[in-house]
Amino acid sequence: MAGRLGKTRVIAVTGTIGSGKSAVLGFFARAGIPTISADAVAREVVAPQSMGLAALVEVFGADIVSKDGSLDRRKLARLVFADDFVRGRLNEVTHPLIRSRILEMLQEMSDSPVVVVEIPLLDARTVADYGIDDVLVVQASSERVLQRLVEDRGMDRSDAVARMRVQMPEAARDQLARWTVSNDGDLVDLEEQVDRVIEEIKMH
Repeated sequence: MAGRLGKTRVIAVTGTIGSGKSAVLGFFARAGIPTISADAVAREVVAPQSMGLAALVEVFGADIVSKDGSLDRRKLARLVFADDFVRGRLNEVTHPLIRSRILEMLQEMSDSPVVVVEIPLLDARTVADYGIDDVLVVQASSERVLQRLVEDRGMDRSDAVARMRVQMPEAARDQLARWTVSNDGDLVDLEEQVDRVIEEIKMH
């Protein structure tokens, strides 16, 4: 099956914050499959002197910009994850920019038989919008996610809990899954699960 890019099979990797989506994307890249990171795109569209950053400053004020001209992500996160309305304003600015860039990148990769895209906030509408053929969901327990956010990313526990609170319900995400991998163990176990998915992809 191939979506809007014709012969290219578009596979989405999704899951909660801290579930291990980036690690999974890295395993696909190591296998020689082209990948797109939504997180990397999100940083690109609000880079210093970008239209995206200027739009955020217009909405949230100049205080969200660091002295070096880059977006102060921690300061912005404290604003948006404590208030649903404010987070909505952020999404109104950034989501169209992220969507446009990902679609552009998918078009640039349209000669590839398979492209894997990491998309954290995946729903049925997004699946249709990006022409996604299959979905891989990365799962992890709340306790493990919280541990990663606090110990590995250095977040305050309250900030980590706030971010976890706004995640898409697992049941809704899991309904979209063709494959599910568990990341409550170590990276070796996760890689073995992803390798099995890659083998299935190569066979079909």
